[in-house]
Amino acid sequence: MFKNLPRHTFGRLQAKLFPAYFLFSAVLVAISIITSTALGWSVGTVSLSSILATILTNLVYFEPKTTAVMFERHIVERKLGTGHEVGMLKSRDPKIANDPDLKALSKKFGMLHGMSTLMNMAALGVGCYWINFLTQQIVAR
Repeated sequence: MFKNLPRHTFGRLQAKLFPAYFLFSAVLVAISIITSTALGWSVGTVSLSSILATILTNLVYFEPKTTAVMFERHIVERKLGTGHEVGMLKSRDPKIANDPDLKALSKKFGMLHGMSTLMNMAALGVGCYWINFLTQQIVAR
């Protein structure tokens, strides 16, 4: 999508997709926790609970904050006449790219987006551990 949509359109689309993604993920992990608990797999329950914590943190904190900063940045970009580019993070025009307000918002957005991504990667890592654990349980039977 990033390489095929204007940046502001891509951002608005992501603002709709990410809350649904995190909510859907949280529901599925919660179902997995219930199943793991019913089977008496305490190791799995701890792993899944940590995944759920990262997903919920993204859902209630990082996603709303990141989206709010993105929309603030869109306002500044529209004033500067940019944001319509496809597949680019910033304007090629140095005057626009070095605007102090835009640079500050971009830095804040990058930090929040990076933290959200880091949490997703941590959840993925624990998910890999969970899959390994689950595979061992299935093989053992």
